[in-house]
Amino acid sequence: MKLLLAAALTLGASLSPAQQAITPTAIQLNKDFDGDSAHWKQRFEHEGRAIYDKRFEILDAMALKPGMDVADIGAGSGLISRLIAQRVAPGGTVYAVDVAKSMVDLIAKTAREENITNLKAVLGDPHSPKLAPNSVDVICIIDAYHHFEFHEDMLAEIKKALRPDGMLLLIDFKRIEGISREFILKMVRAGEGTFTDEFLNAGFDLIERRDDMFPENYLLKFKHRRSAAENSSASR
Repeated sequence: MKLLLAAALTLGASLSPAQQAITPTAIQLNKDFDGDSAHWKQRFEHEGRAIYDKRFEILDAMALKPGMDVADIGAGSGLISRLIAQRVAPGGTVYAVDVAKSMVDLIAKTAREENITNLKAVLGDPHSPKLAPNSVDVICIIDAYHHFEFHEDMLAEIKKALRPDGMLLLIDFKRIEGISREFILKMVRAGEGTFTDEFLNAGFDLIERRDDMFPENYLLKFKHRRSAAENSSASR
């Protein structure tokens, strides 16, 4: 495991407010999911896709326990959500959030068919995951942050939903000019440094960084940034 926090904090600069307001590329990406959900399920859940191949390692990185409440934001076909549901049972709930109604309907249908009673499909919107304040212990955003159309709004709402001692796990693509594949350069609007800065600016602290789990993705963990008063109390 690599803890390279100092390096991560210096990777790139934040986007200007005008650039942060909306992400046109993400809008087009999200429109593509309004089609055949069975097609996307096949695309997401097959051997050879990094997230699928490493799905159990991703779950391990979240340190899930029975009774935890978890949100999978940008849940897609619900692959990771279904696996989370197994690990947080009994007593825990997973909220599988997506902005594409076809995917949310697919997740709900699969949960009914497989009798996964602690999985709740949630239709979010480009500004909010539609989660109640202070409602989850862990949030994961897996290959989905680059789909956020209004990332500042979403991060503000996500921060409200995450409990004070909760953890947020982000996995996204390494976007490096001259190195990353062309489809990544076209699909992903910014690199790790910019995305890290956006979370820092939203009031999160980076607690762990890994780039050894996937060939083309990185993993970051964040927590709420503590106030000066909270830090003083914790140090006593």
